[in-house]
Amino acid sequence: MLPITIDCQNLAKTFLREKIPLRLLQDRILKRKLHGDMVRIDALKNVSLQARRGEWVGVYGPNGSGKSTMLKIIAGIMKSDRGSVQVSGRLSCFFELGVGFHTERRADENIYLHGLIQGMSRREILKLTDRIIDKAGVRSHFELPLKCYSTGMRLRLAFAAASEINADVFLFDEILAVGDADFKAGCWRHLFEMKKAGKTGLLVSHDMAELDRICDRVIMLEKGVVLNHGQPKTFA
Repeated sequence: MLPITIDCQNLAKTFLREKIPLRLLQDRILKRKLHGDMVRIDALKNVSLQARRGEWVGVYGPNGSGKSTMLKIIAGIMKSDRGSVQVSGRLSCFFELGVGFHTERRADENIYLHGLIQGMSRREILKLTDRIIDKAGVRSHFELPLKCYSTGMRLRLAFAAASEINADVFLFDEILAVGDADFKAGCWRHLFEMKKAGKTGLLVSHDMAELDRICDRVIMLEKGVVLNHGQPKTFA
Protein backbone atom coordinates (compact mmCIF):
# COMPACT_ATOMS: atom_id res chain seq x y z
CA MET A 1 0.00 0.00 0.00
CA LEU A 2 1.30 3.43 -0.94
CA PRO A 3 2.36 5.80 1.89
CA ILE A 4 0.03 8.48 3.24
CA THR A 5 1.03 11.98 2.10
CA ILE A 6 -1.84 14.02 3.62
CA ASP A 7 -3.17 13.08 7.05
CA CYS A 8 -5.73 15.36 8.72
CA GLN A 9 -7.31 14.24 11.97
CA ASN A 10 -10.27 15.85 13.75
CA LEU A 11 -9.79 19.37 12.38
CA ALA A 12 -11.94 22.01 14.04
CA LYS A 13 -12.07 25.74 13.31
CA THR A 14 -14.38 28.40 14.73
CA PHE A 15 -14.62 32.05 13.72
CA LEU A 16 -16.13 34.87 15.76
CA ARG A 17 -17.62 37.69 13.74
CA GLU A 18 -19.39 40.90 14.68
CA LYS A 19 -23.12 40.45 14.19
CA ILE A 20 -23.30 43.96 12.72
CA PRO A 21 -19.86 45.12 11.47
CA LEU A 22 -19.08 48.65 12.61
CA ARG A 23 -16.08 49.76 10.64
CA LEU A 24 -16.53 53.53 10.67
CA LEU A 25 -15.86 55.63 13.75
CA GLN A 26 -19.26 57.35 13.41
CA ASP A 27 -20.99 53.96 13.45
CA ARG A 28 -19.14 52.96 16.60
CA ILE A 29 -20.35 56.16 18.27
CA LEU A 30 -23.94 56.22 16.98
CA LYS A 31 -24.47 52.44 17.21
CA ARG A 32 -22.29 51.70 20.22
CA LYS A 33 -24.98 49.55 21.82
CA LEU A 34 -24.62 47.11 18.94
CA HIS A 35 -20.84 47.00 19.16
CA GLY A 36 -19.54 43.80 20.68
CA ASP A 37 -22.38 41.50 19.66
CA MET A 38 -20.67 38.49 18.14
CA VAL A 39 -21.81 35.47 16.14
CA ARG A 40 -20.03 32.11 16.24
CA ILE A 41 -19.33 30.30 12.97
CA ASP A 42 -18.19 26.67 13.18
CA ALA A 43 -16.33 26.35 9.87
CA LEU A 44 -15.01 22.83 10.58
CA LYS A 45 -16.21 20.26 13.09
CA ASN A 46 -13.85 17.31 13.63
CA VAL A 47 -13.04 16.78 9.94
CA SER A 48 -10.61 13.98 9.03
CA LEU A 49 -9.08 13.25 5.63
CA GLN A 50 -6.25 11.13 4.24
CA ALA A 51 -4.66 10.90 0.80
CA ARG A 52 -1.99 8.48 -0.35
CA ARG A 53 0.83 9.09 -2.80
CA GLY A 54 -0.51 9.46 -6.33
CA GLU A 55 -4.11 9.72 -5.16
CA TRP A 56 -6.40 12.61 -6.05
CA VAL A 57 -9.11 13.45 -3.56
CA GLY A 58 -11.95 15.88 -4.22
CA VAL A 59 -13.59 18.07 -1.61
CA TYR A 60 -17.16 18.90 -2.58
CA GLY A 61 -19.81 21.09 -1.00
CA PRO A 62 -21.79 24.33 -1.27
CA ASN A 63 -20.38 27.75 -0.49
CA GLY A 64 -19.72 28.13 3.20
CA SER A 65 -19.27 24.41 3.83
CA GLY A 66 -15.66 24.75 5.05
CA LYS A 67 -13.81 23.57 1.92
CA SER A 68 -11.43 26.52 1.58
CA THR A 69 -10.88 26.72 5.34
CA MET A 70 -9.72 23.12 5.40
CA LEU A 71 -7.38 23.68 2.46
CA LYS A 72 -5.81 26.74 4.07
CA ILE A 73 -5.20 24.78 7.28
CA ILE A 74 -3.51 21.98 5.34
CA ALA A 75 -1.42 24.57 3.48
CA GLY A 76 -0.31 26.14 6.77
CA ILE A 77 -1.89 29.51 5.95
CA MET A 78 -4.38 29.16 8.80
CA LYS A 79 -4.21 27.37 12.15
CA SER A 80 -6.88 24.98 13.33
CA ASP A 81 -8.36 25.27 16.81
CA ARG A 82 -8.05 21.53 17.30
CA GLY A 83 -6.77 18.53 15.39
CA SER A 84 -3.58 17.70 13.54
CA VAL A 85 -2.21 17.93 10.00
CA GLN A 86 0.76 16.06 8.55
CA VAL A 87 1.97 16.50 4.97
CA SER A 88 4.82 14.38 3.65
CA GLY A 89 7.00 16.00 1.00
CA ARG A 90 7.06 19.42 -0.63
CA LEU A 91 3.69 21.12 -0.93
CA SER A 92 2.41 23.64 -3.47
CA CYS A 93 -0.98 25.32 -3.39
CA PHE A 94 -3.26 27.38 -5.61
CA PHE A 95 -5.99 29.60 -4.23
CA GLU A 96 -8.43 31.50 -6.41
CA LEU A 97 -6.92 34.65 -7.95
CA GLY A 98 -3.53 33.97 -6.40
CA VAL A 99 -3.91 34.43 -2.65
CA GLY A 100 -0.51 35.46 -1.31
CA PHE A 101 0.56 37.32 -4.45
CA HIS A 102 1.45 41.00 -3.95
CA THR A 103 -0.25 43.33 -6.42
CA GLU A 104 2.52 45.96 -6.19
CA ARG A 105 5.20 43.45 -7.28
CA ARG A 106 6.15 42.18 -10.74
CA ALA A 107 5.48 38.61 -11.87
CA ASP A 108 9.08 37.44 -11.36
CA GLU A 109 9.16 38.93 -7.85
CA ASN A 110 5.95 37.12 -6.91
CA ILE A 111 7.26 33.88 -8.37
CA TYR A 112 10.43 34.28 -6.31
CA LEU A 113 8.49 34.88 -3.07
CA HIS A 114 6.13 32.00 -3.84
CA GLY A 115 9.08 29.67 -4.37
CA LEU A 116 10.76 30.72 -1.14
CA ILE A 117 7.56 29.99 0.79
CA GLN A 118 7.53 26.51 -0.77
CA GLY A 119 11.07 25.89 0.49
CA MET A 120 12.83 26.18 -2.87
CA SER A 121 16.37 27.45 -3.29
CA ARG A 122 17.18 30.63 -5.20
CA ARG A 123 18.72 28.58 -8.02
CA GLU A 124 15.61 26.39 -8.34
CA ILE A 125 13.32 29.41 -8.51
CA LEU A 126 15.37 31.29 -11.11
CA LYS A 127 15.50 28.16 -13.26
CA LEU A 128 11.70 28.00 -13.34
CA THR A 129 10.85 31.71 -13.61
CA ASP A 130 10.97 32.13 -17.40
CA ARG A 131 9.01 28.92 -17.95
CA ILE A 132 6.28 30.04 -15.53
CA ILE A 133 6.01 33.49 -17.13
CA ASP A 134 5.78 32.01 -20.63
CA LYS A 135 3.28 29.37 -19.57
CA ALA A 136 1.10 32.06 -17.99
CA GLY A 137 1.34 34.20 -21.13
CA VAL A 138 2.27 37.39 -19.26
CA ARG A 139 5.60 38.18 -20.95
CA SER A 140 4.09 41.40 -22.40
CA HIS A 141 3.50 42.70 -18.87
CA PHE A 142 6.83 41.59 -17.42
CA GLU A 143 7.87 45.08 -16.26
CA LEU A 144 4.49 45.91 -14.73
CA PRO A 145 3.16 45.16 -11.21
CA LEU A 146 0.33 42.65 -10.83
CA LYS A 147 -2.22 45.43 -10.23
CA CYS A 148 -1.92 46.19 -13.97
CA TYR A 149 -2.85 42.61 -14.93
CA SER A 150 -6.31 41.45 -15.87
CA THR A 151 -8.07 38.92 -13.65
CA GLY A 152 -7.38 36.21 -16.21
CA MET A 153 -3.67 37.01 -16.35
CA ARG A 154 -3.36 36.88 -12.57
CA LEU A 155 -5.17 33.56 -12.53
CA ARG A 156 -2.89 32.08 -15.18
CA LEU A 157 0.21 33.28 -13.35
CA ALA A 158 -0.95 31.87 -10.02
CA PHE A 159 -1.75 28.48 -11.55
CA ALA A 160 1.51 28.33 -13.49
CA ALA A 161 3.53 29.21 -10.38
CA ALA A 162 1.73 26.62 -8.25
CA SER A 163 1.77 23.79 -10.78
CA GLU A 164 5.30 24.16 -12.18
CA ILE A 165 6.95 23.80 -8.77
CA ASN A 166 8.46 20.35 -8.31
CA ALA A 167 6.26 19.41 -5.37
CA ASP A 168 4.90 16.10 -4.08
CA VAL A 169 1.51 17.38 -2.90
CA PHE A 170 -0.70 19.93 -4.68
CA LEU A 171 -3.69 21.77 -3.22
CA PHE A 172 -6.09 23.43 -5.68
CA ASP A 173 -9.02 25.59 -4.56
CA GLU A 174 -11.70 26.28 -7.19
CA ILE A 175 -9.08 26.19 -9.92
CA LEU A 176 -11.61 26.38 -12.77
CA ALA A 177 -14.01 28.88 -11.22
CA VAL A 178 -12.59 31.69 -13.37
CA GLY A 179 -10.90 31.59 -16.75
CA ASP A 180 -11.60 31.19 -20.44
CA ALA A 181 -11.98 27.92 -22.35
CA ASP A 182 -8.32 27.76 -23.43
CA PHE A 183 -7.13 28.30 -19.85
CA LYS A 184 -9.41 25.56 -18.53
CA ALA A 185 -8.32 23.12 -21.23
CA GLY A 186 -4.67 23.80 -20.39
CA CYS A 187 -5.38 23.29 -16.70
CA TRP A 188 -6.94 19.90 -17.32
CA ARG A 189 -4.02 18.73 -19.46
CA HIS A 190 -1.55 19.72 -16.78
CA LEU A 191 -3.58 18.18 -13.95
CA PHE A 192 -3.70 14.82 -15.72
CA GLU A 193 0.05 15.00 -16.40
CA MET A 194 0.66 15.60 -12.70
CA LYS A 195 -1.53 12.67 -11.73
CA LYS A 196 0.24 10.42 -14.23
CA ALA A 197 3.57 11.47 -12.69
CA GLY A 198 2.42 10.17 -9.30
CA LYS A 199 1.75 13.50 -7.59
CA THR A 200 -0.86 13.72 -4.83
CA GLY A 201 -3.70 16.19 -5.36
CA LEU A 202 -6.45 17.70 -3.24
CA LEU A 203 -8.99 19.46 -5.44
CA VAL A 204 -11.73 21.68 -3.97
CA SER A 205 -14.82 22.41 -6.03
CA HIS A 206 -18.59 22.81 -5.80
CA ASP A 207 -18.90 21.17 -9.23
CA MET A 208 -19.10 17.37 -8.96
CA ALA A 209 -18.60 16.95 -12.72
CA GLU A 210 -15.12 18.48 -12.41
CA LEU A 211 -14.17 16.18 -9.53
CA ASP A 212 -15.51 13.15 -11.38
CA ARG A 213 -13.03 13.76 -14.23
CA ILE A 214 -9.88 13.26 -12.17
CA CYS A 215 -10.53 12.34 -8.53
CA ASP A 216 -10.27 8.82 -7.12
CA ARG A 217 -12.36 9.71 -4.09
CA VAL A 218 -14.54 12.60 -2.94
CA ILE A 219 -15.55 13.82 0.50
CA MET A 220 -18.67 15.96 0.87
CA LEU A 221 -18.67 18.81 3.37
CA GLU A 222 -21.70 20.72 4.58
CA LYS A 223 -21.65 23.25 7.42
CA GLY A 224 -18.22 22.04 8.46
CA VAL A 225 -19.16 18.36 8.75
CA VAL A 226 -18.25 15.41 6.51
CA LEU A 227 -21.60 14.09 5.26
CA ASN A 228 -20.35 11.46 2.85
CA HIS A 229 -17.24 10.07 1.16
CA GLY A 230 -16.52 7.63 -1.63
CA GLN A 231 -16.07 7.45 -5.39
CA PRO A 232 -17.54 10.38 -7.36
CA LYS A 233 -20.23 8.17 -8.91
CA THR A 234 -21.73 7.51 -5.46
CA PHE A 235 -22.78 11.17 -5.30
CA ALA A 236 -24.79 11.04 -8.53
